[in-house]
Amino acid sequence: METRNKDGTWPSAQLCGMNNIPDEDEDFQGQPGICGLTNLGNTCFMNSALQCLSNVPQLTEYFLNNRYLEELNFRNPLGMKGELAEAYADLVKQTWSGYHRSIVPNVFKNKVGHFASQFLGYQQHDSQELLSFLLDGLHEDLNRVKKKEYVELCNGAGRPDLEVAQEAWQNHKRRNDSVIVDTFHGLFKSTLVCPDCGNVSVTFDPFCYLSVPLPVCSRRVLEVFFVPMDPRRKPEQHRVVVPKKGNISDLCVALSTHTSVAPDKMIVADVFSHRFYKLYQLEDPLSGILDRDDIFVYEVTGRIEPVEGSRDDIVVPVYLRERTPSRDYNNSYYGLILFGHPLLVSVPRDRFSWEGLYNILMYRLS
Repeated sequence: METRNKDGTWPSAQLCGMNNIPDEDEDFQGQPGICGLTNLGNTCFMNSALQCLSNVPQLTEYFLNNRYLEELNFRNPLGMKGELAEAYADLVKQTWSGYHRSIVPNVFKNKVGHFASQFLGYQQHDSQELLSFLLDGLHEDLNRVKKKEYVELCNGAGRPDLEVAQEAWQNHKRRNDSVIVDTFHGLFKSTLVCPDCGNVSVTFDPFCYLSVPLPVCSRRVLEVFFVPMDPRRKPEQHRVVVPKKGNISDLCVALSTHTSVAPDKMIVADVFSHRFYKLYQLEDPLSGILDRDDIFVYEVTGRIEPVEGSRDDIVVPVYLRERTPSRDYNNSYYGLILFGHPLLVSVPRDRFSWEGLYNILMYRLS
């Protein structure tokens, strides 16, 4: 089995022998365009860009019908003397011949590396960067304008956008006219307003490709357990939709629509290993909650940190411990082991005593 060199390249003997790999049967007849491209070693970035470009109908028909032959520009100093266009045309014709299951694009790869040294070798590169180079190179190789004239920038000066855009496009076509322009180029409208005099400048600038951000979801789904005050009601599991950049208060508001409990009567806690790992404040960000966290929301009628002079109930955190006999060497003692889920219990101020707290706990655990 052949392996790559330490620098990621393929052995020269293997590269030279790729042309000898049979990629089709003698009697094979497939659907034109359904053809794979052999990976030459980290060239998936190039193959994916070529497959996308090959499936642009206007461009592929242009090459298959040999219309490029009469438009090759061999004298353009910005082009590749027509060599890139010819190499791409040959690749398209093989791909759409219907006689190949897959082809080895090593000729095209070598031609790209010859004119763009950053793509030499067999390292991984950015697919968009390769596609940008290919579109620019094909445009210059097929530019119908043999001698580019000087063109001044077109400004709106209060004229209708349609008139300014048409003038800008005509000026662009006076220097750039190719099948790439016909298929891919467009105009950006740019508006600038002077903050001092209020003058508005409108221009239309040509572009060939756009970089756009991927859509990012602004909301997330959280799974929480709601623990009501009424001991006759079991804890409930809810899935709530909250803003991704929201606060704990947004979680309480969202949960309120499921439980009909006012958001100001909720306390949000992270429970881990039978104890409170963290008690959240309303202004804490939701980004601090991970998807794997066990989030409990308790219905309460007071505050954990009572304000002096306030008549609100006092909220007491309660852990459940099992008193079990344990033995350590020859000394006997009783160990306390946590179990179950902790509670947040609202205790009225006039009942805040050991006896009152005990009775309230017994009711909650009934």
